[in-house]
Amino acid sequence: MEADDDLYRIGTIANLTGIAVERLRAWERRYGLEPAHKAGKTRFYSKAQLDRLQLIKRLIDQGHPISTLVELDDQALVERLNTQRQSRLQPAVAGLIGANLLVLEQRQAEDGRAPRLDVRGRWPNVDAFFEDSADAGDLEVLVLQLPVLLHDQVERVARLVPDARLVVLYQFTTPKHLGSVEAAGIPTLQWPAAWQEIEHACATAAGMPLRAARSAARRFTDDELVAIAASAEDPSRCPAHLVELISSLNAFSEYALSCAGEAADPGLYERVHTDTTQARAQLELALEALVDAEMLLATPN
Repeated sequence: MEADDDLYRIGTIANLTGIAVERLRAWERRYGLEPAHKAGKTRFYSKAQLDRLQLIKRLIDQGHPISTLVELDDQALVERLNTQRQSRLQPAVAGLIGANLLVLEQRQAEDGRAPRLDVRGRWPNVDAFFEDSADAGDLEVLVLQLPVLLHDQVERVARLVPDARLVVLYQFTTPKHLGSVEAAGIPTLQWPAAWQEIEHACATAAGMPLRAARSAARRFTDDELVAIAASAEDPSRCPAHLVELISSLNAFSEYALSCAGEAADPGLYERVHTDTTQARAQLELALEALVDAEMLLATPN
């Protein structure tokens, strides 16, 4: 056994946690995550440190930067992990504006598919929303369907719900108004749109494929990716190919972050890490759509 009195060499820690030796050393230099004991150049970590590093690695895999984790105690790490798990299981709290959108919601509810949006506010048009937006305070995402997309109107809605993310559907607009809305980071879809497209746009609004100040959380664990690749029956093998791309981006995002510990400009590589996780999150949305479609086809009538 390589552990004496519950002490583990750095190489063993790397194997047990999936955190590269170089990265552990970078964390020691940058964040003071020192091993429990050193003998010359050999580093030894305690069992408690092993458990803590395993928690940290799980959270990093879900998109949390190491800089937000190092100051947390073990209980806080566990609580954050549990919160992340619950957030994946719970649909986003949403509001809908637009008569056609409300009709579309009713139709999809009749299909019996598990909802991905917890709709708690409904308004037939923008005027009705302006008159009564009292129920919009707790919304996480607001879907706005407009006959004509006008930037000023979207901006007015956004001011009433500053804590909610917007998704805008439109029938007609000019390049100027569309560009202004998209420049604000608001996802847009042209009407008519499928309900599943709207759900995915709401995920986009959560910051997954857009430029963000934080890394995007993972939607699939490594075990889930392996299971999807092994079980997918799509003759095109698109799910399996997407799994390969997602896994490659996961690996590269880890590599970019490890480079930050050695670089003269760590912020540059942290940005590369963040942008890579955003790209991976966009592919995960595509993979989720394929998986959902395959499950729907496999469901007996």
